[in-house]
Amino acid sequence: MVSAIERKSLALSGEHKRVRLHSCCAPCSGEAMKAMQASGIDFTIFLYNPNIHPLKEYALRKNESIRFAQTFGMLFADADDDRDNGFKRAKGIRSQ
Repeated sequence: MVSAIERKSLALSGEHKRVRLHSCCAPCSGEAMKAMQASGIDFTIFLYNPNIHPLKEYALRKNESIRFAQTFGMLFADADDDRDNGFKRAKGIRSQ
């Protein structure tokens, strides 16, 4: 029989009571979400990454993040309305 994952309890520093967890997709941050939930940390999943293309891929990641949040009773927020701003800020940037 396989036992459940044993986790060390996580704690927030200082007087912080909540976390806003930046996420680009549910699979990337799923383990962190589960660890915080197991530790009783109150958090909101914040989806933001204007670099995800095409828009169909962004929608796929967003929908999976929403499904994950609903399944585990987590709060979810996104910054879809900031997409154009993200493109403006990245215009002209080249990798070296």
